[in-house]
Amino acid sequence: MFTEWMQMNSVNEEARSLTYAEFPTKFVWSKQQKQWRPRKSGKTIGRITYAPPTSGERYYLRMLLNTVRGPQNFEQIWTIDNVMHSTFKSACYALGLLDGDKEWNRTVGNSSST
Repeated sequence: MFTEWMQMNSVNEEARSLTYAEFPTKFVWSKQQKQWRPRKSGKTIGRITYAPPTSGERYYLRMLLNTVRGPQNFEQIWTIDNVMHSTFKSACYALGLLDGDKEWNRTVGNSSST
């Protein structure tokens, strides 16, 4: 489903305007044909499989799939402002989805000193 989403983005202009989570609002997955088809009617809610923060790059990819619209390949998912990042985590930082752990470190530092 995921790679077929990127394939649909390469051939359908409307698809490129949607995030992966929004995609089922306009397209429906055909299990038999293993491809996305334009939705004719009905409402639906898209879901992305949960990935805990401890799952590393899976977690960061999930964050990007809720933000990036219309990628046609993996490189477009982790390219932010014409800079290709080497990891999904780095791309998340570039998009401002992560603030870093400075606040957490301050909290830990303060609690350990008292």
